[in-house]
Amino acid sequence: MAQHQASNLKSYFTSAINWHRCVPIAAAYISALAARITINIAIMTFKVNATKILLVFLFSCQSDRSLDTVVLKIILTKEKTGHLINKYVYLVDDSQKGVVDSALVKGDTITFTEPYSPGFVPHLVSVQRIDTFQGRPYLRPIGIQNPYIAKTIYSSFYLDKGVTILKPYFTGYNNEHTAFIGSKQNEPFFKNVELQFTKDNGVDRSAIIAKNVSKIKAYRYSIHLLKQLFYYKDKFLNDDLKNQLSFFDDDIKKTPLFESFSEYFTTSSMYDKAFPLIEFENQNGSYQKIHRDGAAYYLIVYWASWCGPCRKEIPDIVDLYTKFNKRGLAITSISIDGDKHNWNTALQQEKMPWQQLIAIDSSKAYIDLHYNIKAIPKAYLFNGKKELIKTFDDALMMTKTIDQLFENAKYTQ
Repeated sequence: MAQHQASNLKSYFTSAINWHRCVPIAAAYISALAARITINIAIMTFKVNATKILLVFLFSCQSDRSLDTVVLKIILTKEKTGHLINKYVYLVDDSQKGVVDSALVKGDTITFTEPYSPGFVPHLVSVQRIDTFQGRPYLRPIGIQNPYIAKTIYSSFYLDKGVTILKPYFTGYNNEHTAFIGSKQNEPFFKNVELQFTKDNGVDRSAIIAKNVSKIKAYRYSIHLLKQLFYYKDKFLNDDLKNQLSFFDDDIKKTPLFESFSEYFTTSSMYDKAFPLIEFENQNGSYQKIHRDGAAYYLIVYWASWCGPCRKEIPDIVDLYTKFNKRGLAITSISIDGDKHNWNTALQQEKMPWQQLIAIDSSKAYIDLHYNIKAIPKAYLFNGKKELIKTFDDALMMTKTIDQLFENAKYTQ
């Protein structure tokens, strides 16, 4: 372990400049972008040799260790170890995009530990190493061979309590093979078991729900399937959601994510529409609400330090602030960073003069429950009565809309 190394990572979570928008994995479930990479067999040799360490592995949670621990062991093959010797690798919580632990590679075995608590819930993690992009350092996931689907590389897997062992071995690109024992949460994840959704009351609605129920019955323990229901909760009627939720096992029903559905059912009519009224943490570590009552308009922008497109649009927001702050536009940026250090570093770099808050822990759970933020940047524009006017996925439309609002107001005064 080398947790001091983890704490020194300031801004390695940089985003590729050609991303259109950033997908916060914390939003629970993203089928196409859940750290999965399918590599065509024709170009597999080049990509793996050039950019990845291919881990074909054995998962095992059977150990003489107590289940009151969370330990990950990676056993590297000798030919995959050389370029990592005397370098750090990092265990990253994918939901928070935060480093949990770090380890200095000295041989063919790497061991990570994660803090355990009685309320521990299996969650997606990845093992990452420092790489550079256009001269800037960032954390790059290490690829993992899917044990169920040939020629498919993932970078994430579910870490469960006890000891998880990744034991790679490799038999050639045309003859991939792996055994899978232990951590059952990974089975539906790696098999790409996916639920369907519909919000229509059409003929096929009941058939879709029936198919979903059949999948849930097969994997009643699955965090993966629960996350899908949560992520697409607004696509279901509440009664259909309740029906599907009823088939999960008792352990799943005790998780905070499952319990949060009760609050959703009472507030779903205002999903993705309501003005946030809770308190968020500011740069000083104190908590405050989105301030400045009496503004003509409120612009709330969700972003993160690791999101390239988010930071690329900051100059546009600066322009809006400069033009309209004194005319009644109140701007608040709310970060979904999982690491407050990275957030504070970004604030020092960007020097945004408007209110800066962070959604972390319970406030992040509130955002996930009440807002449809599947990708960032995303902005919400409210009127003076705190009623939603419009949401925006890009700075161009946001700037155009706000410019027009104040232009219209000039002629009605």
